[in-house]
Amino acid sequence: MTQRGRSWGLLLGYLLMVGLCLAAFGFYLSEARRLVGANYTAMVTDLVRAQEDPDRLRLVLESLIDSPDRIHLTQLNELIWRIPLRIQGLRNHLLRSDLEPERYTPFLEELAYVESRLPALEQAIARVDTDSQLTPEEGRQLRGLGMELEEALAWSYSELNELLHQASADQRRFMGRLTLAVAVLLLMLLVAVGGVLLMLRRLHQQRETMRHLSLTDQLTGLNNRRRLLLEAGQAFVRSDRQESPLALLLLDLDHFKQVNDAYGHPLGDEVLVRFARLLEDSARRIDVVARMGGEEFAILMPDSDVVAARRLAERILQAVRDCQWPSELTHQWPTKLTHP
Repeated sequence: MTQRGRSWGLLLGYLLMVGLCLAAFGFYLSEARRLVGANYTAMVTDLVRAQEDPDRLRLVLESLIDSPDRIHLTQLNELIWRIPLRIQGLRNHLLRSDLEPERYTPFLEELAYVESRLPALEQAIARVDTDSQLTPEEGRQLRGLGMELEEALAWSYSELNELLHQASADQRRFMGRLTLAVAVLLLMLLVAVGGVLLMLRRLHQQRETMRHLSLTDQLTGLNNRRRLLLEAGQAFVRSDRQESPLALLLLDLDHFKQVNDAYGHPLGDEVLVRFARLLEDSARRIDVVARMGGEEFAILMPDSDVVAARRLAERILQAVRDCQWPSELTHQWPTKLTHP
């Protein structure tokens, strides 16, 4: 796989991880919101329904005292049967909840008192004669008992409602902080993973750079001897397997030592660089142009025979004649440069 391919692979892997993390966070957030809402939904629903009972109890009792009839008695008996069921349902909800018992115990005790007084109300209702009006004393007793139960129920339900709303708000705030903490941790994870991937990418680039430098001549940018030997080994295998020709052209700059001695190595390096560019321009793209060392060069030519190698050598000689060499060299060795 090429360096570009590895880089794209790392990038795609990182983007995939980011997508998975965002999807997991979105799922967590939606589930957290659902659980926060559902945790108290059933309890609040039952409590709202139960809060209707005190008002209904008062209204039915007043109607019964004013005008005794079987409809009002039936309604009262239904309330006396339903109120304990609602109390028991709320008690079960509270006991299964995460609320501290000391926060709701006083209200349960008040509701337990209501349960203990309901039989007295039931007995008082049983003595009501629907064929005659209640006496003032019976009306006062029945009204007093009803108001006692109504006030106890209304107070307990109201306090429980406030408690549940406060607990729900506290839980939402807690889940909000927890969600923020998870988001921060997720962001830190993504940053850490991104940093690791970036570090791996840079290490890979450095390794490729070192590998390139180990196979490249530092001065001319051509392949070095090591790269030529590697390419030559592979080329010989392909040539033998495919029965195709293979040529190797060796080149040397005559009198190059005199250039270094007379003008110094900087000018000699410039000559080597210009000659390297000349070889690259003359060779094919499939040819391997290399600097063997000093002023010695080589060109490995796959699918080429001796005739093709000779033609390339002639093109190189002509290119040397046509090349614009430094003026110091053309003045000192015009014949050598124009007639290699």
